[in-house]
Amino acid sequence: MAQDEKYYRSIYSGKFFGENNKDFVYKIEVKSKKYLIDLNEDGKLDSLQTVKKDGTDFIRINDEYGRKIFEQKLETKGFNSSIYRASLKKIARKTNVLILHFYEGENKAGVFESSARLYFVTIPMNDFTKITLTKGPFYWSEKEGAASKYWARRYTVNTVDLNKDGIREIATTFNSIQKVYFYQGDGIWKTL
Repeated sequence: MAQDEKYYRSIYSGKFFGENNKDFVYKIEVKSKKYLIDLNEDGKLDSLQTVKKDGTDFIRINDEYGRKIFEQKLETKGFNSSIYRASLKKIARKTNVLILHFYEGENKAGVFESSARLYFVTIPMNDFTKITLTKGPFYWSEKEGAASKYWARRYTVNTVDLNKDGIREIATTFNSIQKVYFYQGDGIWKTL
């Protein structure tokens, strides 16, 4: 029994498949075009791309020469997942955050259900060597219920300095749920 539990835990944690290794082994890679934007305010156009490796979603950031400087995996829940919106916000004097709106995918087992969440790509002190990715809140869902009823919830995402400390927070509202993420420095975000 203990061996079986250890085996199944290694599957669920990803250790069995080597997901905790730094390099992601894949057979097929599909990349979007490079979206040019000055992410670190140095006057040079960097770029971001969405990447799929064997159906797994990644966000990639390239420097002004097109060299990859950052890449992280995003968690999906079904098929058709994708980053469908990205917005760059200045949250402090020398810190920018790229807010990614990520559609986590669809699940049609029984009834249709899908969801989305935010990810925060933070560039502290406009330094690419310090980029971090934070998994933000779940902020949107849609679901088909019994008797052909359909639910979709409205949402908002804002950056505003709520506590007047000179650093903007990320505030989301989903249905009647509100979440506020406070920037702690060094790419770290916390919510109450």
